[in-house]
Amino acid sequence: MGRAEINHIGDYLGDLEEGFDLWVYQGPPTLGDLNQLHVIIERLMNAIYETYDQELKPLLATLEYRARTCKHCIEARLAVKN
Repeated sequence: MGRAEINHIGDYLGDLEEGFDLWVYQGPPTLGDLNQLHVIIERLMNAIYETYDQELKPLLATLEYRARTCKHCIEARLAVKN
């Protein structure tokens, strides 16, 4: 996983978290975000497992935690489990 992709994921998660603060993310449009978060979490888990860079692992783990938190927030608002 390259730095550009990591930055893109961080920006995406930041936008989601900001939207949660403003109560923007409600209703059907968030189902797409829920699916996207599932893919992001899976990619981050694989990247954490595959990387040998000990300085990169905490960053990836933090992004995975943020993605899981966003996923749980969307699931709670939509009352669904993915």
